[in-house]
Amino acid sequence: MNLDIYTLFICELYVLGFLSIIMVFAWMGAQYNRVLGFTCISLTLTLVAVFLSSLRSSGLQFLPVAVGNILMMLAYGGLLNAFRQFCGKPFGVSWLLGALLWAVLCLFPTFYYSMPKRILVMCIVCMLYISALIQLLWLKRDMLKVTFWPAQLLLWIHLLFNGTRIFLDNATASPLKGAIGGSSFSGYVILESILFVIGLTFTILAMVNERTQIAHLNASMHDPLTNVWNRRALFNYAERMVAHRLRQQKPFTAVIFDLDHFKSINDRFGHQQGDRVLVDFCGVVQTLLPREGRFARLGGEEFAAIIPAHAAEAWLWCERIRLAAQLSQPDNIAYSVSIGFAASNNSEQRFEALLALADEALYRAKSSGRNRTEQYLALSTAV
Repeated sequence: MNLDIYTLFICELYVLGFLSIIMVFAWMGAQYNRVLGFTCISLTLTLVAVFLSSLRSSGLQFLPVAVGNILMMLAYGGLLNAFRQFCGKPFGVSWLLGALLWAVLCLFPTFYYSMPKRILVMCIVCMLYISALIQLLWLKRDMLKVTFWPAQLLLWIHLLFNGTRIFLDNATASPLKGAIGGSSFSGYVILESILFVIGLTFTILAMVNERTQIAHLNASMHDPLTNVWNRRALFNYAERMVAHRLRQQKPFTAVIFDLDHFKSINDRFGHQQGDRVLVDFCGVVQTLLPREGRFARLGGEEFAAIIPAHAAEAWLWCERIRLAAQLSQPDNIAYSVSIGFAASNNSEQRFEALLALADEALYRAKSSGRNRTEQYLALSTAV
C-alpha cells in the first residue's frame, strides 16, 4: 500500500494542532486539571517535534534529529507525568530520562548520523515509556470500570507497533521527495501516530471524566465528616442485599446506634472533640463489620447498619461494638453507645420496616439506662 507522506504529514500536523486546542479548553474547563495539563503539553511538544522532523528534506540535520527527537521524548515524559498524576504519584525525574539519553547519544557521531541506530533507540525508549503507562493504568483498574480496557488496548497496540517497527523498518532514507525525508517506513509511522494521538487524547478525557463522575458519586454517598456511607447509600445497598438474602432464604438484621449523652460531650469538650468521637466510633464499627455488612451515619450521633446475621449472631456483634466503643476513649474522652436491632422474620422482611423496629428497640435501650443492646421481639419467632 502506497501512502503519500506529504499528505499524511499535513494531516498529522492538523490533528495535533486541533487536539492541542481541544485539550487547552478541556484543561481550563476542568479547573486546570493537571492530567489534562500535562496531556496538553505533550500534544504541543509532539506538534513541534513533528514539524521539525520535516526539515530533514531541506538538508537540515540538527533541528530534526537532535531537537525534534528530544522534544518527542519530552512529549512521552509529559504523558508519563499525566498518568502519574492520575494515579496520585509524584513526578520524579523519570520523565526526563528519555530526553537526556537522546541528548547524550547525539554527542556521538556514530549515533547522530546513523538512522538505524536512531530508529532502534527511539523504538526502545518509546516502548519503555508505554510500558510504564500500562503499569500505571493497571494500578487504577478497579476504579476505571469503563475506560480501563480501551486505554489498555490502545497502549498495547502502540507498544507492539514500536516493537514491530524495529524489525520491519529498513532504516534507509526514502528516495521519494517529501516533507519528512525519513525512511520508507515513515508513512506507516505517521499513520499510526495519528490514530494513536486521537485515541489517546479522547481516552484520557474519558478517563478523567469517569474519575470525576466516580468522585461525585462517592461524595453523594458518603458522610463528609466520618467518610462512612450516608442514609441514601445504605438504603440503596440494603435493597439489593435483602433481595439477595431472601432468594437464598438467609436472615439479615437491621441495627441502629445512638451515642449516649453526645450533647454533653460537645458541651464539655467542644465540637471538634465531639467530631473526634464520631470518627472514632465509625472506626470501631468498621473494624468489626462483617464482610457483607454495611454501616452508615443517619445524622448527628445516630448510625445504622445491615448485617447478614440472625438474631443470636446480631446480638453478639452488637455487644462487641458496644464494649469496644466503651473501651476506646479517644483523647481520653469516654463515651458509650445504645444499640437496637431487629432481625428478619416471617412477618417482616423489608429493611426500612426492620430499621423502624430496631429504632423501637433502641428507644427501650435508652430508656432502660443506656449503654446496652436491645432486640425488637416480634410476636412471631425471629429467624
